[in-house]
Amino acid sequence: MTDVDPMHVLHLDQRTRFAQPPEVVWDFMSRTERFPHWWRWLRDFDDGGAGLISGGALSGLVVPPIPYRFRVTIQLDEVVAGQSIRATLAEDLAGPAELELFPVGQGTELAIRWDVEMRKPAMRSAARFARPLLVWGHDQVIDITLRRFERVVAGPA
Repeated sequence: MTDVDPMHVLHLDQRTRFAQPPEVVWDFMSRTERFPHWWRWLRDFDDGGAGLISGGALSGLVVPPIPYRFRVTIQLDEVVAGQSIRATLAEDLAGPAELELFPVGQGTELAIRWDVEMRKPAMRSAARFARPLLVWGHDQVIDITLRRFERVVAGPA
C-alpha cells in the first residue's frame, strides 16, 4: 500500500495457540459454511461454494461492537491446505493479509497479519476524530473471533 495515510490503516499481527495439531485447526477453518454460526458479527456471508481454495473468495458484512458496518471481500490468492493463506482484502477494507499455521509441540500456533486501508468514506471520516474507537472495534472483532474459534476447535466443554 503506497501513498496511504497511516491514519486510515488498520494493523494486525496476532498469534494464537491451539492445543490441537495444525490438521485439526485447518479442518475447522475449512468449514466456511459455519462461519456465520460461529461469529454473530458476520452477516450476508458468501464463500462462493468453494471454501478455502486458491482463487476463491469469501465475502460478508462485518458488524463490530461500535456503530459502523463494513463490507469486505477476501480474495484467496494462494492457499496451502493446513499451512497458509495469502489473501487480498477488498471493498471497505483493502490490502494484503496472510495467515499461517505452525506446529508447536502437539499443538498449533496461528499467525495472522495484515495492514489494511479503510476505504469506506464514513470510516475514513471517523478515523480523523475517533481513530482509537475504530482501532478498538477492529481489535474487539479479532479478539472475539479468535476466542470463539478456540472454543469451537476445543469442542464441547
